[in-house]
Amino acid sequence: MSNKFDVVIIGAGSVGGPLSYFLAKKGFKTLVIDEKASPGQGSNKAAIGGIRATHSSPGKILVGLKSLEIFRNWEKETGDDIEYYEGGYAFVTYREEDKNSLKELVKYQRQFGLEIDFYEKEEILNIIPGLNPEGLLGGTYSPRDGSASPLLAIESFYKHAKKYGAIFKFREKVTGFETDKEKITAVKTTNGTYYADIVINCAGGNASEIGKLAGIELPVTPDSHEGGVTEPVERFVNPMIVDIKPEKGSKNFYFYQHKTGQIIFCLTPDPPIWGTDLRETS
Repeated sequence: MSNKFDVVIIGAGSVGGPLSYFLAKKGFKTLVIDEKASPGQGSNKAAIGGIRATHSSPGKILVGLKSLEIFRNWEKETGDDIEYYEGGYAFVTYREEDKNSLKELVKYQRQFGLEIDFYEKEEILNIIPGLNPEGLLGGTYSPRDGSASPLLAIESFYKHAKKYGAIFKFREKVTGFETDKEKITAVKTTNGTYYADIVINCAGGNASEIGKLAGIELPVTPDSHEGGVTEPVERFVNPMIVDIKPEKGSKNFYFYQHKTGQIIFCLTPDPPIWGTDLRETS
């Protein structure tokens, strides 16, 4: 087997996996290197599955819209059920300053074609009857956002990337690079050296470590969120609900009901818990 590729991707997770599929599909000779034993074994398997375009920056909005298009049509195009569910997203507010910010943000988001509106208290309660009404001021609702299984999705991207010729090397750790006039020409690992015209760093929370091997400082620092999942229950809520009101120990709280019935919930710790701690806390 030749060790010369058009593209070498470092990381087989939620960025590297899909990227390998689309590059291989377009005919690029693609190699993916990951130190884990199989795809999606880093942060990907700890993701809760939300997919949205309702961001505040143009880049994220446009990437989100394209991502939703891909996930929405994935089963039709590949035959793989990744448990995609178009339940929408709702950002609810209990503070006047947050209400004003959300209403201004909606005006901006709609400029990019997002289907989103701000709803007053009674209106949002009609959409999500189970919300705590005490102090509720309203919220945004974007029905075209959704969710999917990160585990099923990465396995599907991996399977179809291989069908198009992508090669995956697992249990290989990147140890360095070869360069020529400040251009990376090869990736060195614990098992060998691979030459490529293009090298893409898709190492997620470990991206800064990979960058340092090339003499590049990347401002990427991973942090850990708290999350949990219940047994499946009868459906009672559709959108991912994000409560942006900070509480002691958390910046926000969000949850949704997966396509298969489980309630998946998460909070953003404040102060942040730096690192990649995946230990159970219950």
